[in-house]
Amino acid sequence: MTRFPARLAPPLILAALALGACNDKATLDQSQVELVKVDGRLFEVRIASTDVPNEYRMLVVRATLVIDPDPEAERERGWNVARRFMDRTCKGRPYQTLQDNLVDKVNLQTRFRCL
Repeated sequence: MTRFPARLAPPLILAALALGACNDKATLDQSQVELVKVDGRLFEVRIASTDVPNEYRMLVVRATLVIDPDPEAERERGWNVARRFMDRTCKGRPYQTLQDNLVDKVNLQTRFRCL
């Protein structure tokens, strides 16, 4: 039986944890990604129209790894990003949030309508 060198254990454990923490990035059909930095954090924003006039779907994804995220803080960060894009999409007109979900404790998924 071959003995496993103890000095290799920490790097292998670290690699296994890093791979275990990886998730597929969320996407949104018929959208393109736009990178934005808010409060020193990088986000990917995707917006796509729905079949209803003036209604849009948006996904705000943290572009960096988050370990042990605080869902409330991540929701607030996501909304700080989302409001900017909702204002831009609606060209300054008011908007109504129709759906609001936090996915994987860090990514904001929303549907909104420009009024």
